[in-house]
Amino acid sequence: MEKELYIDFDGVILDSQERYKKDMLGKTALDDWISYLSSIEWYKFLRECNEIDESLSTLQKLQKYRNLKGIITRIHAFDEGTEKVRFLREHGIEVPVFYVLPEQSKSSIVIPNIDRILVDDDINNCLDWEQNGGKAILLDPHSEIESKAVIKSLKKLL
Repeated sequence: MEKELYIDFDGVILDSQERYKKDMLGKTALDDWISYLSSIEWYKFLRECNEIDESLSTLQKLQKYRNLKGIITRIHAFDEGTEKVRFLREHGIEVPVFYVLPEQSKSSIVIPNIDRILVDDDINNCLDWEQNGGKAILLDPHSEIESKAVIKSLKKLL
């Protein structure tokens, strides 16, 4: 059986994680986060983020030539989820998109197994995925080394 790929959105496809952090620098109160997230115009926000290392064309190839089964993304508002799907569809990415709410783990939404690989930029998501029976690959563009467990770019999956 061919391995199934599941790809994280924020920090893997777009630099949206960095944008969140930059916008919230110095604002740590929960009320600040809730206010910030509810004020975002998600359509505009996603289009102002930068694509990470030609991730969209790489995803197009992965869905065509590899076993890309879905995008797993944490959402903080339903508008965010709607706009992430729209963004992906506009770029020819047609695989299912799985939403993860802040209190959930990715492994509770898509059940990991030995044939399911999660590519994520968050080591905690990778560890959780592996602890629940899956295989994980950490995407870290700043890593000094690459291996089967750490890659600098989605292009390594081609």
